[in-house]
Amino acid sequence: MKITITKGKNRNILTCERKDGSKTSANIGASIPNHDIAHFVVESKFKLENGFYGKIKSGMTIAELSDKKVIKNLGPETWLSEIMARNLQSIGSGASNIEQFIELVNWEAKIINGIEMPNLNLTTVEEIKLAFDQLCEKWNSIPENGQLNLIF
Repeated sequence: MKITITKGKNRNILTCERKDGSKTSANIGASIPNHDIAHFVVESKFKLENGFYGKIKSGMTIAELSDKKVIKNLGPETWLSEIMARNLQSIGSGASNIEQFIELVNWEAKIINGIEMPNLNLTTVEEIKLAFDQLCEKWNSIPENGQLNLIF
């Protein structure tokens, strides 16, 4: 699936195009791309097929995944993806550090039944932080109306 984030002046557009050519798109806030990038990094690294992008790849729309009624019924892997993306974004911003990532993810994951934790160690967390930082730097260097393209 092709993921395109188009940079706007005050808003950005996230578009996902599936292999069959169908698309889903949403107007997202100025700070949202970092969260979407974090989802891409953790879902790619840990092969989370039922995370945010996995759900879109399987046919759901971005609007559906923003609906509170739908969100409540998403499975454990989707929640794991959200927990990991949020905490990756947190270490990327400096709100927490790499060592805290594992502790925070494990703590949050215990709240939700059925989450199967991937093998997390400091080396793996350093790898995802590096990938996240590189993609965020690339995003930050893109001019208005430019695009960040990713393949999931």
